[in-house]
Amino acid sequence: MKLKKVFLTAITFLSLSSAEALACACGCGVLNVATSSLIPNCEGGIAFLQYDNMSQSRNWSKEKQSSGHNHDKKITTETVTAGAQYMFNRDFGAAIRVPYVTRYVQNETHHDGTINTRHSDIGDIRVNGIYSGFFDDMSTGITFGLKLPTGQTNAKTIERNQQIGTGSTNSILGFYHMGTFGKDSKLGYFTQASWERAFIRHQGYTPGYEISGAVGSYYDLGKVGIAKRVAPMIQVLGTKKGQDSGWANADHNASTGYSMAFFAPGVEVTIDQFKLYADVEFPIYRNVNGNQLVPQNLYKVILGYTF
Repeated sequence: MKLKKVFLTAITFLSLSSAEALACACGCGVLNVATSSLIPNCEGGIAFLQYDNMSQSRNWSKEKQSSGHNHDKKITTETVTAGAQYMFNRDFGAAIRVPYVTRYVQNETHHDGTINTRHSDIGDIRVNGIYSGFFDDMSTGITFGLKLPTGQTNAKTIERNQQIGTGSTNSILGFYHMGTFGKDSKLGYFTQASWERAFIRHQGYTPGYEISGAVGSYYDLGKVGIAKRVAPMIQVLGTKKGQDSGWANADHNASTGYSMAFFAPGVEVTIDQFKLYADVEFPIYRNVNGNQLVPQNLYKVILGYTF
């Protein structure tokens, strides 16, 4: 029990994400899945900062790189998310995530040149409730909540699905489960899934639904140097996003929606009440509608303080 309290203390604020919590041409749904570090199994709370970096520069169609026309040339998104979660008891908790997004967009102009734009603002805030009362060990739980339309939707020179906010209000439903192998509990596993769908749209635009999930395993190395716990881990993360609707240009609707999967080795280090988590996510499958820019490696770092 002590091992679990050290290792897993917070929930998937982004309905199991943030990088979360983004609207972009392709690939952001992968950020909507949290790490094993963000799954609760005891009373108490955590406050954290999370940094995500994603660069989209390869034009893709279906399952391979495409030479088809795409006036988007490169999209880089950096997100710093401030979050907090508290389990009031062994059954119920609540969480909030507030992202600050910086997006660099390089587009083709009508004269075959390029135009670069940069936008920074608060993104779409997510609030979640947590129920973990199915079993005494809190190994299984659900999350439920809303994505609020707090992000910017009217930045000039970039398209609707590249805006920092979607403008929509979305419902969120998530599930998680965790456990260990063997008697010493050093080898553990976790799985998560989430579903998100807009139910209030903005100015006729509706982002596609998103289904995201992750499965992974970790091994507890115990005390290493000043760290009282070091745990390397591996994960496979995936997301499926439906097509957007409501664009005046039907071609824009057709070039949205995708399915992706990533392999993510990572490590978590615990020093006193601080947790540090980092991973790199490598693409293993990508299938997109139309022509879209896809991300290569994704990078994530989380610094948390438990209380």
